[in-house]
Amino acid sequence: MKNKFVTLIAVFLVMTAAVFLYPAMAQDNSSTNPAAIGSRVRSMVELGSVYSNIYDIGITVLETIRGKEAMDRLKAASPDNKMPPAGFDYILARVKFDFKGRAVSDTIPFDLGDARLQWVALSSELTEYARVPVTVPKPALVGRIKPGSSMEGWVAFAVDSKDSKPVMVFDPDTGGATGRGRTLFFKLY
Repeated sequence: MKNKFVTLIAVFLVMTAAVFLYPAMAQDNSSTNPAAIGSRVRSMVELGSVYSNIYDIGITVLETIRGKEAMDRLKAASPDNKMPPAGFDYILARVKFDFKGRAVSDTIPFDLGDARLQWVALSSELTEYARVPVTVPKPALVGRIKPGSSMEGWVAFAVDSKDSKPVMVFDPDTGGATGRGRTLFFKLY
């Protein structure tokens, strides 16, 4: 009887661990396993200088546009947008950013899109591409977002024309964040 009870408890613990670990494995997001277009990735940011509050974020790359179509959209956004450097393509990514406080008292806004390292493109070999000074189509993914809201807009990158698998990175330690969260990776292809 005692052996059956111990076996039953062991089976229960293994099954419980499997149930809790499976979603964590499914949420694995890394430079070698970036999120697919249309997949929402959740994380958190910590805001506040004296007393920190944790906010939940969700990021989804809704679509990407590359090459001639991206250049056409950039020219329509501003005639001052120049062609990419020789051997490079522009990629436009339309991104949705959700921002939610965990408590009623969480009211600190988050600055989205202005920080230099907030959105970065990496090559398939994980080398950082230089930031491009272009005017993106409206709406741009730039602004101050308040807890409980979301923002959708465009970001732009210039990537090597031969790079078939560039990746976009979001760094949660930007935009006024003071820590927590993890760097998130997204496919641009």
